[in-house]
Amino acid sequence: MFSSSNESSSAPKKVLVLGAGRSSIYLIDYLAKKALEFGWQMIVGDMALEPARKKTEIYPHVQAILFDVFDQKQREKQISQADVVISMLPTVYHIHVARACMRFNKHLLTASYVSSEIRELNIEATHKNLLVLMEIGLDPGIDHMSAMRVINRIKGEGGKVISYKSYCGGLMDRQSDDNPWNYKFTWNPRNVVVAGQGMVKYIESGQYKYIPAHQVFARAEQIDVHNFGKLEAYGNRDSLSYREAYGLNDVKTMLRGTLRPLGFCPSWQVLVRLGLTDSVHRIENTGSMTYRDWVKTFLSESDLPLEAQIASYLGIDENSEEMQRLKWLGILGEEQIGLPNATPAEILQHVLEKRWKLSPEEKDIIVMQHEFEYELNGEIKQLVTSLIVRGEDNFHTAMAKTVGLPVAVAARLLLEGKIQERGVQIPVHPDIYDPVLDELEALGIVFEEYEVVRQPVQA
Repeated sequence: MFSSSNESSSAPKKVLVLGAGRSSIYLIDYLAKKALEFGWQMIVGDMALEPARKKTEIYPHVQAILFDVFDQKQREKQISQADVVISMLPTVYHIHVARACMRFNKHLLTASYVSSEIRELNIEATHKNLLVLMEIGLDPGIDHMSAMRVINRIKGEGGKVISYKSYCGGLMDRQSDDNPWNYKFTWNPRNVVVAGQGMVKYIESGQYKYIPAHQVFARAEQIDVHNFGKLEAYGNRDSLSYREAYGLNDVKTMLRGTLRPLGFCPSWQVLVRLGLTDSVHRIENTGSMTYRDWVKTFLSESDLPLEAQIASYLGIDENSEEMQRLKWLGILGEEQIGLPNATPAEILQHVLEKRWKLSPEEKDIIVMQHEFEYELNGEIKQLVTSLIVRGEDNFHTAMAKTVGLPVAVAARLLLEGKIQERGVQIPVHPDIYDPVLDELEALGIVFEEYEVVRQPVQA
């Protein structure tokens, strides 16, 4: 029984969506249609009214509002009147929403990682019979659900997983690929710019492995994605944090990585080595500084031309692909930065948002691949499952589809009383991932898989 609302069971269910950014269009469309079908009420709020209006204008039964997450009175009023709250706001704001949900006994769903602050709400949420479902987007989200379905199937057949690798990336459709980086932004630009700034931790053949932050992109590997081709992959910060959740505490190899086009990682490593991805230190007078002068501040004095000095410092050829990509960004030119006292990462993001912007007709693509090795009946087998989703345009992106639809489907299941898990959870439970994955398949998000027998197990 759905019992989080203080209103009578005959009152229409209410869903509150907070955040109408680039990943919310499919979520809003899906829930707006379900709200019409089931007679639910739906409100979409955003810190800027126009995005909420634009995404709801074809649905007269959905209300768009200006929502200020820092306005406690408004925040508590809107949340207190809902049954299910979905937060698509920036990650740092989820805790404000979560605390209000606890106060007013409301379920909460987000696509973001579980923060330590929200994890501390687990006991309260469980006691109040509430679900705080996190990591129900793409990565994290679809990766958890698709992996758990395979892992539990292998275990159900009597097998034992000995190696698990998972990769995911938002890329450009080849027909929309028109720059030497072969990449454009399809999600939060800041997350791309500051990626790889922490130490990578994983396990390989039973040995813990660590990659320091300054070497993350230098140690990227190539992988072959089923029915797609070769890509580069760099390691995520902590590949081991899900061993317990996945039931893989004794797994010998576990690695989670992010996919990028060939050539991207060594070129990004150039930016790292120059210091241009630093997100901590602010540089004085950047408002009146040119990009070329900015880059010079990271190098010692030299009589060499800047391009030659950079190549010499990095130990690469001045005509290398890395240098060509660096020049293409425009950061060796005389254009004025125009950002006062900014961090290097802020300046780099400012550049990239102009250079890596999707034009209206351009399409993105989502690629995910899981690689399992497991022992079954005296054989070691390999199973590969892969997902490829293509966007429609720069508004209906593959990123928005794969991030937003899992959240929306889970919210629908919760409103219908079909999810019984409570507390702070991620979608590793069959009563969550089975129906969500089934619905996603009906919506065109479908994994392919193939399996091969590798070798007999040695006695």
